[in-house]
Amino acid sequence: MGNESHVVCLMPPAELERDKIHLIEHYNMKGVSTHDHAFLELTYIVRGTVEHTLDGQQTELTEGDYLIVDYGIRHSYRCRDPRGYDNIDCLFLPEAIDPVLKGTKSLRTLLEHYLLHFNMRAFVQNPARMVFHDYNGRILELIRRLRREELERGAGYIEFMRCYLLEILLLTMRQLDNAQAASAGNDVCGFITEYVREHYMEPLTLQTLAKQLNYSLPYLSKKFKDETGVSFVVYLQNFRVMEGCRLLSGSDRTFAEITEMVGYRDVKFFSDLIKRFTGLSPRNFRRKQKMGG
Repeated sequence: MGNESHVVCLMPPAELERDKIHLIEHYNMKGVSTHDHAFLELTYIVRGTVEHTLDGQQTELTEGDYLIVDYGIRHSYRCRDPRGYDNIDCLFLPEAIDPVLKGTKSLRTLLEHYLLHFNMRAFVQNPARMVFHDYNGRILELIRRLRREELERGAGYIEFMRCYLLEILLLTMRQLDNAQAASAGNDVCGFITEYVREHYMEPLTLQTLAKQLNYSLPYLSKKFKDETGVSFVVYLQNFRVMEGCRLLSGSDRTFAEITEMVGYRDVKFFSDLIKRFTGLSPRNFRRKQKMGG
């Protein structure tokens, strides 16, 4: 579907009215026309790339991206790939967190609840208009646990679902808090280099970090290179090579294992990087280090 101007308001389905949280899995989606809804919605992209339009602003979403759409916000999805995309929608009402929130129609109010305790007035960025990224798969794991509880409906399943949703919201707001601190302190590059140190073993792109920090990719790319002297891709490669060499020197792991541990899948590509930086193949580098340099 395209991004039609007609807006449909989606009302809470019966499952959501009953449990206050409801998950829907979508496969091979081509798009969703412009709509808003009378509930909160966390949408997680499991596979593919999709163009998301939120109140007229377009953003590209890729695997691992997710967003939380507020009440009354108009948005749509369009996939340009004939294979479509897969996503999971987690619909929830504020009273899923606390019954006293019944009737609340604002993500901001929910996030300021005492169980979450975020001072939203301190944030410049609106979480309902941001794209977040699941760097380590933890958010997807929690979503899948939510889905299992909903399907199996075992004893205490509502309480489990509530706890998992709380954890998702807390982890998401931690991302926002970290990004806000980086922006407020004008130490964006410091934030990025620290993030690389902590997450170099995961799939990383400057595009996903730009989304998190709410900067355009060209601006962030130029700023990073101006301050560090190298592009983000080169910086990340350098860091991974450094960690790879450390593991070659200090462990007996196979090179294939080390390649995966530092965030690469292509053993030959990483071997070529090691040789480019050290002048030696991984095997010869390890042998030289074990012989005392």
